[in-house]
Amino acid sequence: MSIHDWQKSSYCAQGANCIHVRKVTADWQKSSYSHEGANCLYVAAPASRTIALRESDEPDVILTTTPATLGTFIRAAKAGAFDGLTQDR
Repeated sequence: MSIHDWQKSSYCAQGANCIHVRKVTADWQKSSYSHEGANCLYVAAPASRTIALRESDEPDVILTTTPATLGTFIRAAKAGAFDGLTQDR
């Protein structure tokens, strides 16, 4: 992967703080916890030390992270750190 793989957003003005995007080409695997149909999580490792995640309903929206950060997130979720986020306030 090189700097030439990235493209600046067409909404970005010259010299502004810009968002750069890159098409992720990877072999996607569906989570074994996902059932048939919608709401499936897909994971890929498109580059060294990179994990990519996408959801079946929005396949063009891709989150990238490192294996260590994803591991920390999964451990926190399993420990219940995010359980209160979905409760009515």
